[in-house]
Amino acid sequence: MFKNFRGEEGQEKSNDESGESKTPKIEEITIPSVTEMAKAGILFSPVNGGISDISFDVKTCTLYLPVVELDVNTEVYLRNLVAYEACVAAGPLVMARYTELMNGIIDTEEDAKYLRERGIVLNHLKSDKEVADLWNGMSKSVKLTKVPKMDKVVADVNKMYGETWRVKSSKYLKKYVFASWQILTLLAALFMLFLTTLQAFCSVYVCARVFHQLPEIPGSEGAT
Repeated sequence: MFKNFRGEEGQEKSNDESGESKTPKIEEITIPSVTEMAKAGILFSPVNGGISDISFDVKTCTLYLPVVELDVNTEVYLRNLVAYEACVAAGPLVMARYTELMNGIIDTEEDAKYLRERGIVLNHLKSDKEVADLWNGMSKSVKLTKVPKMDKVVADVNKMYGETWRVKSSKYLKKYVFASWQILTLLAALFMLFLTTLQAFCSVYVCARVFHQLPEIPGSEGAT
């Protein structure tokens, strides 16, 4: 899937074609993990093709990713491709952006397992944890670049994810419930202080005797 990555670069126009020097910045894709998206109802499906075929179908909530085969040599191979692309590419760093995308959506071995079970990751490593470690260990791009098509996919995924009821309810709890933890803590402290005071009072004055000596309410006998 990586053999045509130079051709895919040509399909995207760079935002840095002017050749002006810029201070290198680390750019990271902000996107939920695979398991987070799956819980929100977003589906994953393999697509025949390469990086340029990555897409997101808003109607079916399906993220299409190219099939990637991983073995003991993959990490070195990917790093060499990213380094080579950074040296020769006149356009945006498509390969680097792809590794950032995979780094963003794969955080744990559960994420790797989910993609493996759907035929997106062909794992020839020892475990799903090694797959997660591989992507999490990939260095991020140091050139501030944009890949319009891939960035649109990420934006569409984030928008769809943010509109799901699970995420909305989570944001609501964080905003209106968890944000008021200071008030809840104060109320709990006051309640504990009240209980401590009551316990101290009852240790000096027998509470049962005190309540027994209280005058009876007139008419209470007739009510019984």
